Order: sequence, then structure tokens, then C-alpha cells
Amino acid sequence: MKLFLPLLLLLLPALHSVAQRDCRSLDYKQDMIRNSPELAVKVREVENFTRQRLQRSSVAVTGQPGTTGIAGNKGISVIRIPVVVHILYNSSGQNVSDAQVQSQIDVLNRDYHKLNADTAKIPGYYSGLSADCGFQFELANIDTNGNATTGIIRKHTNVSSFQTDDAIKFAARGGDDAWDRDRYLNLWVGNLTGGLLGYSSFVGGSKATDGVVILYTAFGTTGTARAPFNLGRTATHEIGHWLNLIHVWGDTDCGDDEVDDTPQQQAATRGNPNGMIFSCGNTPYGNLYMDFMDFTDDIGMHLFTYGQRNRMRTLFADSGFRAPLLTSNGLSGTSVPIGSTGSGTTPSSGSINNGFDLHIYPNPASTVVTLTTNQSASAGSLLEIYDQVGQRVMVVRISGTSSQLNISSLPGGLYFIRVNGAKSSFRLIKI
Repeated sequence: MKLFLPLLLLLLPALHSVAQRDCRSLDYKQDMIRNSPELAVKVREVENFTRQRLQRSSVAVTGQPGTTGIAGNKGISVIRIPVVVHILYNSSGQNVSDAQVQSQIDVLNRDYHKLNADTAKIPGYYSGLSADCGFQFELANIDTNGNATTGIIRKHTNVSSFQTDDAIKFAARGGDDAWDRDRYLNLWVGNLTGGLLGYSSFVGGSKATDGVVILYTAFGTTGTARAPFNLGRTATHEIGHWLNLIHVWGDTDCGDDEVDDTPQQQAATRGNPNGMIFSCGNTPYGNLYMDFMDFTDDIGMHLFTYGQRNRMRTLFADSGFRAPLLTSNGLSGTSVPIGSTGSGTTPSSGSINNGFDLHIYPNPASTVVTLTTNQSASAGSLLEIYDQVGQRVMVVRISGTSSQLNISSLPGGLYFIRVNGAKSSFRLIKI
């Protein structure tokens, strides 16, 4: 026992470090600007642009065609963001599965669309602040060279763990090079040192390092994900930084997060609190600790506010820092299935969340496509076809495992097929 006790005391700090949220995006930003002072000018330019746009209430973004009819969207256009996930693993246990990657994409789409079930836990006095931010995250299906991709890159690395020095973002340093930030959101997943859950690049930073880094045990909701950070909220939080959000306490004692509808608070919140917590004179309701930009455990995070939504979406306004993503071709091709469960939100074949398997061929097509389904779920299924502005253009009820759909009357373009009212959809390209 005498030998064991000192060892236990040595382990306690390490155990504590992984039991609370540790986002070092601010430290990372300060280090980058300290090493490259010219970046401070770009950061100021982005902030001035954001303030001017918000003052003029000009945060409306057109978004990409075909994104206005998505479930959970309440009158705002949807901004589709192609995602590439770089998985760096030193051991096989760090090589997260396709299913785990997809679970993270699903969390992002729920959280940024206000479709997360735990909005029901928001106290009534703050529930009116919860906003659908209108972002749709999808694994890229076209890579930087125009070839089909799953949007997932796997690389074995000899580096046992990474820090905030961006080594994970460069192949020459044991990581993987970023894809063009004007076309993709880069997510790097790997083993991080010192209890670090993740960090994000800052708006205005270098192209070569743009994106978000996540610890492999704080990524997604299955596989290697470990409580209390096993609900995918680390990526939700860090992508908030990537979209120009600041921690709700303004990163200083009673600081300013540049968002009007988030009350001031003194510092970060840890764990999973409840009730009212007051600081900085923020009566009558106290800290907004259930905000995604606080430091609570995953189970305690529930919302973005309307003010945060507007700040994020300003990046995509005309001449905004992330506006080039609106014309990315990273999602313009036919999706490539991942494993056996489909490639994401809008595959051309695969399985959706109600267990319905659908394969469409040929795709693209000009006149007739064949639809094949799994026998157990096909009889009487209702297929709804939506065009690029979210309008339903066709409804078909199928009764067997193989059916033909005549699309000759449809104009050329991209269409989405929903089955039995599911939120997920399959892509169909008419030529």
C-alpha cells in the first residue's frame, strides 16, 4: 500500500486532466499571432467585417441551391460544408471506424440544425435563445483532384501523440496535409497529449493549418468515444471556433464574446451543472452554461443562440472569409458508400436511419432509373423526390424490391429522394 499510494498521487493530475474539457484554441491563436504578427491584421479585418455586417443586419446568405427544404430549417438557407476527416493513428485502437466518423457528422447536423433531442433540457427562461444555425455538414465525395472519395483519409503515424504545434496537419511531421480550406472543412482526429480534447484554427489564419483537431476518444458517439466527452460535442464546440465564435465568457473575467444575446459570465463552466449560476451581475437568469461554447461536459451542452448563429453565418456573406466554400465542388459528385451503411446524409445508395436500403442506377441518368431495395422494408414504401429548392416534384409508392422510376419529365439537375419521411435522403442526378 505504501508503494501504491505515491503512484496514485502521481496519477491524479493526469486523471483529472482528462475529466474536464480542455480547448486550447485561444492559446493556439495567441501563439500563432506571436510567431507571425502579421496575422493580427487579418484577424482585425475579419472582426471589422463581421461587426459591420451585423450592424447592417446583413447576415442573410444565399447558400447552395437545393438546401432550403431540410428538416429543422426554419426559414433560413442551409449552408452545406464538405468535410474531410484525416485519421492519424499510432496504434490500431486509435483508428476510428467509418461508423464513428458518421456518428460525428450526424451530431454536427443535429446540433447546428437544432435537431438535438436535449434541447428539451434547456431551462424555459433560455429556450427562446436556441437557434437553428442552418449548417449542413457532409463528408466530401470529390477530392482535390476531382476524383471520388469517401471523405475519410487514414494514415498510420509513428508519432505517439500530437500537441497544438500543428504537426498533425503536415505529412512531413507525421500528420496529413490539409485539403484546400476554400473547398473543405478539415477535421484531424488523433491522439493528443496532456488531456487536450481539441483545438481549432482561427479565422484569418494560414491556409495550410486551417481546420479542427479532435482527440480520438472525444470524437463521435461510438467506438473509441469515452465519457464524459462521448456525445460528439467537442467537434461541435471546436467548429464553433472555426466559424468565428468565442467562448461565452469572452476568454477573460466577465469578458465579451461579441454576441449580444449571451449573458456575461465570469469564467468557464465545468461538469454538468443545473439550476441558476450567477456571475458578473447577469441577473435574472445567470450563466448560459448549456451553450455549446462553454466548457461543460457533452451531456450539458444544448444550444447555439441566434446571435451566435448570425456571427457564424456572416463569414459566408459576400466577401466573407469562408464565402468560397459556397462554391466548393467537394459535394458535387455522386457519393461513394462508406462500408455497409452508406456514405452520409445524401448517398446515392446505402442504408438510412429507418433500416431502408436503396440503390439507384444508373446515376446520373436521363430517362429511367432502377430502384432496388431490401425485401424486408420495401413493401408499400413511399418515395418523395425533391428538387434543388426543396420543392417536392414527385411521389412514388413502391411495392417490390425492384422498381423503375421515369424521370424523363424532370429538368436536369440534382434531386433528393426521401423514403418514408426519413430525415436522411439519397441523391439522384438527372442529365
